[in-house]
Amino acid sequence: MVNQHDDGMVEFAFYRPAATSVTLAADFSNWRADKHHMTRDDRGWWRIKLALPPGEYRFKYVVDGSLWEVDYAAYGVEMCKVGGWNSVLYVADMPATETADKPLQLAA
Repeated sequence: MVNQHDDGMVEFAFYRPAATSVTLAADFSNWRADKHHMTRDDRGWWRIKLALPPGEYRFKYVVDGSLWEVDYAAYGVEMCKVGGWNSVLYVADMPATETADKPLQLAA
């Protein structure tokens, strides 16, 4: 699941309670599986918030270092030339707000 908040931050959330690690790999990080480590909450959701410029992106979640999974609750999925399916993300251009400069606080 992906949500864009009023402050422009994009939150990725992926439910895998049995996983020991989940990272986010995407075209905006050159598909590196070691760059965006997600944090697990006590209910089994893995989350990360990122500031991304407006645009269209492709991504997958990497579970326990080897299993690449798409997010069917994202903005959509599409077939890619290599690696099967990718999740699709659209980041809207958000107006600047006074909260955009405050430090990011992740909810537990």
